[in-house]
Amino acid sequence: MKCNAMVFALLGIASPTVVADAPCTAATLQGQYVFTGRGFIEAVEPGIQRVHYGVFRFDGKGNFSGKQSSSRGGKIGREMLQGTYALEDDCTGTMSLNSILKPGSQLPQTHWDLYVTTDGRHGNIIRMDDGNMAVRSFEK
Repeated sequence: MKCNAMVFALLGIASPTVVADAPCTAATLQGQYVFTGRGFIEAVEPGIQRVHYGVFRFDGKGNFSGKQSSSRGGKIGREMLQGTYALEDDCTGTMSLNSILKPGSQLPQTHWDLYVTTDGRHGNIIRMDDGNMAVRSFEK
């Protein structure tokens, strides 16, 4: 009986305490993240699959930069990236990516919904511009 009491006492002492996750802010994303993505831009080139790999560098203040290598239906490209992001308390938000197309193109920015883990180490984005299907996943 003494053994059971000691086990219960130890379990009570060793029981984990609940710690609430801190709310997300722009500072949740800071530093370099590698990403992969794929998609289609039906409005511009119907049926042409696009694949992207690269890095995002978040500044923790709502801005990011980076670069990517892309294959657009077999056409290879390397582009510099730049844009802004915002995160809500629940670690959801938005990203706007300045166009990598030539100046004067029809689309000055692309728009994405953003989902980030509470520790800021992983995230996913989905493009929200009509006529486009694209996703990217990133991790620190």
